[in-house]
Amino acid sequence: MRSISVVMLISMLVSAVAAAGESKERNGDSAITFSGVVDFSMGEVMNGLYKATKNGLSDEFPVQYPNTVGHAWFGQPLAQLNFGFNPGNGLKVVFGFEANVFLNTFPAELINNLAANGGQDIMPALMDWRIHQAQGIFSLVNNSSTSLVLSAGLMPYKYNPEVRNLGEFLFRSGTYPFFLINNYNFPLARLSGLRLNFNYGTEKIKLTFDQFVLTERNMPPMNDISFATIAGVTIMNILEIGGGVDFAHAIAVNKRLTTPDSAVYIIDSTAVTDSFGTLLYWDYNYGRYSFSGIKVMARMTVDPLGSIRGDKESAIGQIFGENGGKIYGEIAIAGLKNYPASFVTWVDNNPMNSFGYTKITERMPWMVGINVPAWKLLDVCAFEFEKYPAPYPNDYYQAFHNMGYPIPTWIDYYGNDPYYHRSGTEYDSAVYRIDRWYWSLYVKKQVFGHLSFIGQLAKDHMRWEINAGKCPNYDTEEITVKPGQWTWRAGMLFEF
Repeated sequence: MRSISVVMLISMLVSAVAAAGESKERNGDSAITFSGVVDFSMGEVMNGLYKATKNGLSDEFPVQYPNTVGHAWFGQPLAQLNFGFNPGNGLKVVFGFEANVFLNTFPAELINNLAANGGQDIMPALMDWRIHQAQGIFSLVNNSSTSLVLSAGLMPYKYNPEVRNLGEFLFRSGTYPFFLINNYNFPLARLSGLRLNFNYGTEKIKLTFDQFVLTERNMPPMNDISFATIAGVTIMNILEIGGGVDFAHAIAVNKRLTTPDSAVYIIDSTAVTDSFGTLLYWDYNYGRYSFSGIKVMARMTVDPLGSIRGDKESAIGQIFGENGGKIYGEIAIAGLKNYPASFVTWVDNNPMNSFGYTKITERMPWMVGINVPAWKLLDVCAFEFEKYPAPYPNDYYQAFHNMGYPIPTWIDYYGNDPYYHRSGTEYDSAVYRIDRWYWSLYVKKQVFGHLSFIGQLAKDHMRWEINAGKCPNYDTEEITVKPGQWTWRAGMLFEF
């Protein structure tokens, strides 16, 4: 049924494209425009980790996890189609679909086990489609130097144009718990809500300002309202500076989900004794963790050739192209408020946060990148480094799957993994307290106008998509955790 739905969707999109093309051919200038992407890529996890979330299949899921894997292949064909409508009076409506197929060849142990027991038919490729964007865009002011635009709906958004993989922290991170997300060839976020965009530009200076009122559609707790502001200035096309703040989950639609009663930490404790001084029990004074928090971000791009880059036919233009030589970086704080760590593991059957959120520096990721000059061989060659400073896994299991807790993934979940260390009855995070570095090399070369070849080597935050029987499962922790783990991917991209 799912495959039939995907085929019907693609057929509808193709029919719509054909109709739009015929309309444009008849009228010379159609009010309907369309664009899209067809992306076929494949790759290999050279060395990595999987920890598949069983999603209720604890008795049927035969794979022992967590575990390490090597030379595991994967692929993900993707198609995207966007329509633009211009009713007039400054209004534009944009609507787009996205469909993909994750070629499900992993984990091999699970596939082989099911196939040996006649279950191969329930291991199809994981097919999925989603709405890529659906927004109304209303132009309030539009002249040679100034524009003011109001957008509403589901909108792709990117504030750092140079980023190819790592970074874009403000909208691709969790606050409490702190985690980072990225996706291949998609260095941006899909936001849902309202956006007011202001731009002012001359030859010497450009100003941009975005004000958002957002509603959460991606990670629990859903539907909470956030307020975000992002601003930037570009001087002489040489220096670009930007910053932003996100008041995440500022308005909770359900306070019991945003600040759960059971997500507690101990502020202090009092010993309760009898008249003989014998300890009866400890009386704890609790505080509560919350998903609500404030994130801030600052970024900078330096382009030493910004003032002369426009001359594409010059020797410098030939060697450096449109991007070569640009250096860019970003730093963020995912949560300004500190919370204490708990000194006990469980209280009243509620898991405690033994890590705490005690240091801002542990919630302060940063990255730096450079667009390497590649003459005419490549259009883009971006090399990026990132520091992830948290002393616990980059894992959103607690927030997304378990009980909706704004605390790091409970360390007991990894009890059988030799990568995690146990001392007596307490788990510690010795491995995660080392400096954790990530890197990415992204290349792109366009040929024949609309066709591009792309490739990437990376130790990034890619996560598995695994189809365990009829129930899709998603690994909530990144694949490349340990030093020496990395992946590669290559493919073709057709843009129109």
